[in-house]
Amino acid sequence: MIVPAHLSEWVINLIRPGTVLKVEWINRELEYITSFTVTVADQLRTGNAVVTLNPLLYSWNIPVLLALCYSVSDKLFSNTRVILAVFALFPMHAWGLVAEFFVTILFRMGDSVTAQIELSQWQRDLAALCYQFGYLMLPIIGAVSVWFLTNRALVQTLIDGSAQPKP
Repeated sequence: MIVPAHLSEWVINLIRPGTVLKVEWINRELEYITSFTVTVADQLRTGNAVVTLNPLLYSWNIPVLLALCYSVSDKLFSNTRVILAVFALFPMHAWGLVAEFFVTILFRMGDSVTAQIELSQWQRDLAALCYQFGYLMLPIIGAVSVWFLTNRALVQTLIDGSAQPKP
C-alpha cells in the first residue's frame, strides 16, 4: 500500500499545492499531515490538521481480481500477469484515498479547516461524487476491467465460442 499512499500524496498536492506536508504510517492507517491549521483544545496553541485514513478500504478489489485471475485455465494462467494486474489497481486505490482525503477535509473536519479552502458548491459536490465512485464502484469495476485487459486471449475465445451457432 506504499505506492497508492505516495501516489495519493502526489495527486493531492497536484490538485492543491502544499496541502500535504508529510504522510506517515501508524499501524494500518495512513496519516496525512496537512498545511491546514487547527486550534488546540486549550485555545492557546495551533497545530497542523491530520487526516487519518484506512487504505485497506480500497484494496478489497485485490481478492476479487485474484479470484478472477485464478479462475482461468492453466494454459492461460501467468504469475507475471497476476502481479502486473495487482499493480494496475494501485491508481484506483490512490483515487479512493484522494477522494476520501478531500471529503474528510471538506465535510468531517469542521468549519475551521473548511474555511481555509476556497471551493464553490459544485467542487464540494464533485469531491463527494468522486468519493462515492471510488468507494462503491471503482473497486469492482477496476478489478474486472484489469482482468479483462490482462486476459484478452481468454475473453476472445469466449466471444468466438459464443458466436458460433449451436447444433
